[in-house]
Amino acid sequence: MNAAKFPCSLNIEESHPVYLIKNYDHGLQMQDMVSEAVYKTDLNIEPIKKLSPVLINDLPLIPSMTSWVNIKDLGAKGDGETDDTKVFQEAIDKYPVIYVPQGWYRFTETVKMKPETKLIGLHPFATQFILKESTPAFSGFGSPKPLLESSEGGNNLLNGIGINTGAYNYRAVGCKWMANAKSYFNDVKFVGGHGTMRKGPYTPWRGYGQSKISSPSDPVLLTGKDKAWDTQYWSLWVTNNGGGTFKDIWTASSYNTNGIYVSNTSTPGRIYAMSIEHHVRNEAHFRNVSNWKAYAFQLEEEDRESQDCQPVELQNYSNMLFANLYMFRTIRLATPAPYSVRVWNCKDIEFLNLHNYSQIKYTTDLPVYDINKNIEVRPWELQRLVISGNEPKQECGESINGKVRKLVSGFEFAEGIARDSKGNIYFCEHRMRRIYKWDVSKEQISLIADFPWKPLSLAFDTKDNLLVVFRYDSQPGYMVNGEQERISGLPDAGGTSFSGWGNSGFASWVYTIDPANPDESIRLLPKKKMGEIKNVHKALYPSNRWRDFHDFNTVAVYYPEYCFVAPDGVTIIPEHYDLARSSGVLEAYPGKPFYASDEYDKRMVKMDVAPDGGLSNLTYFVERGEFGSAVDNNGNLYVADGQIYIYNKEGKQTGIIEVPERPSTIQFGGSDGKTLFITGRTGLYSVNLE
Repeated sequence: MNAAKFPCSLNIEESHPVYLIKNYDHGLQMQDMVSEAVYKTDLNIEPIKKLSPVLINDLPLIPSMTSWVNIKDLGAKGDGETDDTKVFQEAIDKYPVIYVPQGWYRFTETVKMKPETKLIGLHPFATQFILKESTPAFSGFGSPKPLLESSEGGNNLLNGIGINTGAYNYRAVGCKWMANAKSYFNDVKFVGGHGTMRKGPYTPWRGYGQSKISSPSDPVLLTGKDKAWDTQYWSLWVTNNGGGTFKDIWTASSYNTNGIYVSNTSTPGRIYAMSIEHHVRNEAHFRNVSNWKAYAFQLEEEDRESQDCQPVELQNYSNMLFANLYMFRTIRLATPAPYSVRVWNCKDIEFLNLHNYSQIKYTTDLPVYDINKNIEVRPWELQRLVISGNEPKQECGESINGKVRKLVSGFEFAEGIARDSKGNIYFCEHRMRRIYKWDVSKEQISLIADFPWKPLSLAFDTKDNLLVVFRYDSQPGYMVNGEQERISGLPDAGGTSFSGWGNSGFASWVYTIDPANPDESIRLLPKKKMGEIKNVHKALYPSNRWRDFHDFNTVAVYYPEYCFVAPDGVTIIPEHYDLARSSGVLEAYPGKPFYASDEYDKRMVKMDVAPDGGLSNLTYFVERGEFGSAVDNNGNLYVADGQIYIYNKEGKQTGIIEVPERPSTIQFGGSDGKTLFITGRTGLYSVNLE
């Protein structure tokens, strides 16, 4: 047998009548993420005695029409107004195969499929499952709430149906899919955003002020973007060992956090021709997934909604194939972007025909980047790329003083730092709505959550529940007790110009999650009267306050009416307006001194902590202060103010730590609690202080 004489032809001189071409690759190839990219031909042809058996088709047959039951014959209206939830659920409970003719079928609760349920629609635009704006079961703050849910481990089919979760339904998920490897998800369109299809003549976007309610059919524009974009959970959520075949999917709703989110499954999955476009922060996210293949997987970012979008996130991913992967930024984009595929702790991934391009100069800089190993793949077009998982970590480097170690980079604005009982470090990005974990034993970073809620700062209670202070904006059109949901102002919102100019009218609430199972465990913390918790272990207060009307001394010791109570029952977060701007929260322990930053006057103050968590006896401590501070086991205070300044208990400066970029928040962590971790603007750093 001779090697190929030409890139696209074979010259075989053998006597065998039948051959199996196991692979034939030609082009620019990288055998792993750190090898040199070289043009080569890989040819693997095996003589066989007879033809292989016919391959099993990944595309199951749609059941015979003789088994179909027409949902309209059972009473469904499909007029976009009548509530068809009960008709659908009763039909699913009784019949395995249901035909859904043309119509827009309104749901008010999750419709759940049985193990053999098959839903067959006429066309994904003509046949839609829809939510009205601010449907109560899908509104306000809460955990993910699917419009349609498959059975767990069942043999389900969804074909020819559009899913429209509207704009203002904060908790909505389009479809939660948990069916088995033989299930079939075909010809489905997730409606909403830039790619919305509309009935009748096109209605131009209206400017802010003409209506306060946005919807996919009648969007409202605010500073170039729809006000309601990126306010919901995921469009397609495959989880709990879900899998199957996903074909001809257009998931382009800008109202959802991701177009597809696949989590916690090893069930084989196959994707054929899925287009994921027009999301604000992320198109596709795979976490804790193995045994999937994606053919003709396309990502596209538009200028109006996707300038900051990270197309693909791969976390703890293995045994994966991407064939003909297209990652594209449109000609209208005028901003650069760092990465197309961001990899976290992955192995055994193969890319065949990887395309990373744009018609303009702002093609994404790196098609693939391993954030934990700091490995950059730079060729924009590759015929083959392998992520083996064995690539060595590339050091980020150290600062000029040889002490500060850069652990990881690539963030927009890292802040809100916290630690758990094992010394692991957590931090967040507010605008990008992401929460990260640095595992100190593995020295790896992971993306814990990218929910549609904007995190402000993080903390832990005594039982390692992650507490997230977040911004909550009332949902337009959501009626509570017959009135539009509204946020009550806090008494201590005055005294700072920040509370004006659009920075009031929202809440700073606290939710909790289990970091090991964030998607299923999210819930809002209850509020109780301040002082009701008698034996407070610790209270969490803003690390810094900007008070330009000179009331800092009063507000810092203000005793609020309410506090949030963590799941452990002994950790509280007193409800202060300044949680809305603070870059972090600090732990105040009864009987120990508590330090906080007067950011406007650039000083640290010291206060006493009462048994119920209240603060008193404010005194000036040192004339430095900005965002973050931390106290070591010996009571020394570390203050982030351009650099990091160290003070003893008497307020005398004893040292300085120079940091490569301006520090925002700092926290002691590590297995022994003696390592200082620092969030800069773009990176996470550490200093071993033993």
